[in-house]
Amino acid sequence: MESIGRYSAAIYRLSQSIFNNKLKELEISSGQYDFFLAIAKNEGINQKELGERLYVEKSTTAKAVRHLETKGYICKNQVEKDKRYSSLYLTEKGREAAVVVESVFTEMLGVFSKDIPESVIEDTILVLKKVINNLHEEKSKYYMSGNNLLQPKVDIINCKSKMDKVD
Repeated sequence: MESIGRYSAAIYRLSQSIFNNKLKELEISSGQYDFFLAIAKNEGINQKELGERLYVEKSTTAKAVRHLETKGYICKNQVEKDKRYSSLYLTEKGREAAVVVESVFTEMLGVFSKDIPESVIEDTILVLKKVINNLHEEKSKYYMSGNNLLQPKVDIINCKSKMDKVD
């Protein structure tokens, strides 16, 4: 049986290579385009919401936001109600770059869907959403504690869950 993972990885690698080539002048690495566009389309979003929207961990989100801020594409404004959070906004440089990035993303959507009927695209999206849900379900079984992965174990005799360290 062929693997969905193999094909999704190939799509990711090929598309990132094209994005990097088309957007190399912006000095935004391939892993940061999604963050950049999500901020551009949702100005005022905070880092927690951004990470949730993109299905990434807090540390990954923080690193991408820090890079975009350092490059001058975004700025952070601390939320008055809750000082733990900052709202994210594009700078003028970010607004100019957003036009270019959005154009390339639109172009790439055309490449992705070239010669594929709309009904197949819709079915594919439904399948991909199901894969994401399956992965979230699986991920919810595991927890991070520091750098140690904790794996849930079920005590069948006493019907209790406990966490065991995985080395």
